[in-house]
Amino acid sequence: MLRDRLASRLAVVLLLLAGVLALAQQPATQLTLDEAAVAFEQGKPAEAERKLESLLKSHPTELRALVLAGAVLDSQQRFSEAESYYQRALNVAPGSAQVLNNLGNHYLASGNRNKARESYLKVVVIAPRHSNANLQLAQMSVDDKQGAQALAYLSRLDDAANGDPAVLLLRARALALNGQCAAAAQLLTKLEDQGNAGPGIYFSAGLAFVDCKLYPQAEKFFTRAMDADPRNFDILYNLGLAALAAGHAERATSVLEIALRDRPEDADGLYALARAYLKQDRPVDAAALLAKARKLAPQRADVVLLLAQVTARLEFFKDAAAVYDDYLKLKPADDVARRERGFTLACANQFDSALADLNWYIRKYPRDAVGFYELAVAKAFVDRNGALQALDHALTLDPDLIQARYTRALLNIEEEKPAAAVEDLRHYLEWQPNDTRALAHLGQAYVASGQAREAAEVLKRAADLAPNAPLVLVQYRRALVKLGRTQEAAAVLARLKQSGSAAETRRPQTGLIEYLNLDPADRRARYLANLRHNAATNPGDLQWKFRLGRELLAQGNTPEGLDVFRELKSASSDPALLAAAGRTLLEFEQFDAARQFLEPAVAADSSLSADRLDLAIARFHLQTPEAALAELDQIAAADRKGDYYLLRAQLLDARGKIQEAVDALNRGIRTAPTRPDLYLQATGFLLKHKLNHEALDLLEQASRILPDARELLLAQAVTLELLLRGIDAQKLLARMQARWPEWDRPYLLSGILLEIQLKSAEARQTLETAIALGANTPEAYYYQALAITHAAPDDLDAAQNAIAHALALTSKDPYVYLLAGKIALTKKDYSTAIGRLLEATRLQPTLVPAHYALRDAYKAVGEDQKSAAELDEIKRIANDNPADDKNPFSAQDFLFSVH
Repeated sequence: MLRDRLASRLAVVLLLLAGVLALAQQPATQLTLDEAAVAFEQGKPAEAERKLESLLKSHPTELRALVLAGAVLDSQQRFSEAESYYQRALNVAPGSAQVLNNLGNHYLASGNRNKARESYLKVVVIAPRHSNANLQLAQMSVDDKQGAQALAYLSRLDDAANGDPAVLLLRARALALNGQCAAAAQLLTKLEDQGNAGPGIYFSAGLAFVDCKLYPQAEKFFTRAMDADPRNFDILYNLGLAALAAGHAERATSVLEIALRDRPEDADGLYALARAYLKQDRPVDAAALLAKARKLAPQRADVVLLLAQVTARLEFFKDAAAVYDDYLKLKPADDVARRERGFTLACANQFDSALADLNWYIRKYPRDAVGFYELAVAKAFVDRNGALQALDHALTLDPDLIQARYTRALLNIEEEKPAAAVEDLRHYLEWQPNDTRALAHLGQAYVASGQAREAAEVLKRAADLAPNAPLVLVQYRRALVKLGRTQEAAAVLARLKQSGSAAETRRPQTGLIEYLNLDPADRRARYLANLRHNAATNPGDLQWKFRLGRELLAQGNTPEGLDVFRELKSASSDPALLAAAGRTLLEFEQFDAARQFLEPAVAADSSLSADRLDLAIARFHLQTPEAALAELDQIAAADRKGDYYLLRAQLLDARGKIQEAVDALNRGIRTAPTRPDLYLQATGFLLKHKLNHEALDLLEQASRILPDARELLLAQAVTLELLLRGIDAQKLLARMQARWPEWDRPYLLSGILLEIQLKSAEARQTLETAIALGANTPEAYYYQALAITHAAPDDLDAAQNAIAHALALTSKDPYVYLLAGKIALTKKDYSTAIGRLLEATRLQPTLVPAHYALRDAYKAVGEDQKSAAELDEIKRIANDNPADDKNPFSAQDFLFSVH
């Protein structure tokens, strides 16, 4: 949006005194008029006004006095008073071109552009070659981007007027708007060569080059104008726009920031600077400016639309959908925006609403490939076959829609159709050859297709481009292991451990879109830096502080995150904001901090039933089940839905009221709960009571309602294994590894299950990947050590190293001490073995394998009496506790260590 204000001031001269009727006057009247005119010209409007009032009392129809009085009042911006004099003049001379011209000047000065145009049009009907009226109409036509019309008005000017620099500038603009850029450039060059060229000429020249879309030339002329007038907002603003269009985002940013120092509330400037920030990959800064511009100009559709787009880019999809709602109220006919709202709703997991928008769109635009692609994203979790069909159709309409190819490839990898994925990924990489994630997925598809050599080549290239990318390293190691290149695979595993993947793990805010477009670590760091900046520079906008606190918690910086939330609490008493903060803290298991937010929130607004449920959870963790139930039961009966009953079941179970808990759980299931954490807790309840089939039914229901809640899918895999459906469990885990390739838990569970199935070599590889991705748990290292002892019994040093990590993480697991003792025994480190095994029997006296190992250890060091005593203990345990030994794998413990 160009600002032509300076050009208008330079090109248009309000002829307030020009062309006043030269009628014969009485000598005294003439003298008074002359004195009034001289006083006006000397900047003495009050004196001129007194003389004219005196004259008009005795000569109320004196035309020149009426017009001059209007001009004097206009100069003082007393426009309403001035208009009465012009109307009196029109009554005296209704057909006077000069009076109409001065009336037009009056309207132009007062900001009534439409009435000014009407007056000038009447002038040119009476006097077709009237200089000022044609000039003003030409300027208005240029302002309205009507180049041909402007040239028609300018053609009526005489030679003298056409030689004026202001008129030549106006003609150049009109030529540029009419597409006659060569002629415009010739005129501008002629003006530039004049010795008296100033900021006005340079500025108008810049506008003309903008009209011709010659942005580098426009930038050059605007720069010259700025050099002559460095604080002029219009020059700075238009220079910023030209630099942005010329691809010079840093220059645009610098210039626009200077402009906004003088006019910080200018919506045009804020919008332009936001666009410049986006070019520099600064979306958080852009969002701050756009939010401010929206407050200043809530009806500016372009501002609202860009804010919606940026908010979606920042992955605040629910917020983005709400902003799209506001935009569509301003522009209800913008069908593309409705499509994008649907896509944003899909990213926010609001699939029903998303499908309503996107199905509507493709019915109206059945040839729009993007519409079908976005429909596929919305269907990906609720109708996988439908999603693939929509992607097929999108690519039939536009074979080069590469994002659709990429998405289809990833879905086919999940569906165990790697050959189809290979074809799409190769096509995608022709357009994006250095996309490391696509290269990694291509390598993954090659491995799954049995083409390990091709996979290694592709993944080597990806690793060269992104040496520390976990996804690349995971797949590269798999390919190298398949090829038997064990030393290289070990080196890649070491790089994976050093890549910092565990520190980067964050809870997903989105489903498929995060899966398709995970941000690299440097972008997360830049995002956090932008949040810090905006929270500091916009202390009144507490949403920035809220988002900063959440991001700090997500990145593992808990102390600073809690400090930010404490600052937020001291700055606001808004129940909705306090409740949102409490919910976030609860999500990151900061129970006491969450309680401090939730208590005042529900006290201030009793309608916050979902937040009272959060407060009950916090009380459960901090106090007792009874305290939590008392809090929960304060929720109004009308608000007691599925989530309420799932939590109630958990609390009743904790009090030992099993049947009441089952009743509450059944009631909750019937009303379709929506919170994944409560589904997970309900699953734990069912598994604890050996209701495995019921647990699977619950989790399958959850997967339909919350299709991308990854912890629930992990729980489903555990439950499938407990139901002896190991093949189904491994298939689900493989799909999870494809969907969340950098999440350690599917690899960890898969490795554990493989070791239980005695597939130890494969288990060892999978567990090493899990550990490299951040699985720092006792069971990870325990099963890694166990797999090594089975797959490579001579590699005792590796087994001992693994079990040492497990010991460092737990002091209460007898199985870890048992395995540590067995490894030490095999290494003939008898004193260490005896110490570990004695601790195992202390923790679980009936652990028969520990007593057998102790018998062997004592025998090896010659303590036959103790060895015999262990044998007697084994016999006693066998008689007294025939079924006391158990498998070290605990499904429930695994699930809740995940949460």
